[in-house]
Amino acid sequence: MHVLLITQYFPPEIGAAATRWGDYVKILNSMGHRVTVLCEMPNYPLGEYFPGYKRAWVREERISPDLTIIRSFAWANNRSSAIKKLGHYLIFMLSGLINAFKLKNYDVLIISSPPLFVGVIGAIISKIKSIHFILDIRDLWPESVMALGEVRSKWVFNMGKKLESFIYKSTNGYIFTVPGFKHHFNKHYPEQLNKPMINLINGVSNTFFDLAQKYDRIPEKRFTVLYSGNMGLAQGLESVIKAADILQKYPIDFKFVGSGVKQKALKTKADKLGLKNVVFLPVQKKEELIKLIKKASVCLVPLKNDPLFRNAIPSKMFEYMACGRPVIVSISGEVTEIINKAKSGSIAMAEDANSIADSILYYYNNRGKIIEQGQNGVTYVKQNVRKEVLISHAMEKMRNAIIKKSIL
Repeated sequence: MHVLLITQYFPPEIGAAATRWGDYVKILNSMGHRVTVLCEMPNYPLGEYFPGYKRAWVREERISPDLTIIRSFAWANNRSSAIKKLGHYLIFMLSGLINAFKLKNYDVLIISSPPLFVGVIGAIISKIKSIHFILDIRDLWPESVMALGEVRSKWVFNMGKKLESFIYKSTNGYIFTVPGFKHHFNKHYPEQLNKPMINLINGVSNTFFDLAQKYDRIPEKRFTVLYSGNMGLAQGLESVIKAADILQKYPIDFKFVGSGVKQKALKTKADKLGLKNVVFLPVQKKEELIKLIKKASVCLVPLKNDPLFRNAIPSKMFEYMACGRPVIVSISGEVTEIINKAKSGSIAMAEDANSIADSILYYYNNRGKIIEQGQNGVTYVKQNVRKEVLISHAMEKMRNAIIKKSIL
């Protein structure tokens, strides 16, 4: 099958969105599928074009006979204001739409959202070309930006809902990163429930898993708490800084690895509190990140305390588990069910510094649990969330949906 994937973020960009489809595209190729990817000229998250790239309307990269990447124009900026952020999204939507119309002879169109504006490309193309359009939903927009305070205007929110409704009416089916998203449709879009809804959660690729097994799982003697990934509005990392303050008298180090819009504020807060047990490290290459995870004692998966995030399943959790590290999750919902089933970590209250600190102290005082629960996590990932298996099942369901539609 020839898949046209349109996603604003794609490697060499970093982050959960780019990693998700970067891995799945490689796996689709290995399964014999042909893939064309349309994405932005790489600039996220720093807001500067990556080395080897420049401001250009379009750039085609033929990686192999079965993989072509179309890089489309984007406004590279730090997204520090609403205008810059909106411009970043809208300009890619426009360039992506124009460049997508030039592409032909594909069997299915997959659009990955958010940003929701990318979905507009799929809605328009599917109407004009009568192509099978599947919407991959990684997060619920505009609800998530409202919950994070990025949008406070009810008028803007209502316009976002109208846009969401337009896109949903145009799609032939859905891919859910989080199975719990179906509850959102039950409540707000029950008329969409007759369309195919395919679960494709974020897991761990064989490549990542094999890399993780290359290194010893015994952590360093100095007890270390690690967070890696986006330091954004959704993570609620201020509570982790407060937990580090609470635990200052203990020989416990906190490492924050990555970047994001809240990084500067987090550094400032740590400096004001005089925290000597907190260090910030830049974004790491995959193999170096794996080494850092395996040197840590425990790893954190925090999110803000908002009902919208209770169904979230952050991909970093499975990466920590694949590396044999117990996970302290400060989220409620589907993630807690996974942790309890896998017996691979503990649950803290979301945005509750005392609860997070107590969970950290549990492992500090029970070092044997680090190895035991870490191994439990490895076993769970190996048996349940290998990306190769997940995408294979999803593609089979997608193929059946396309065949059924063509018959009807």
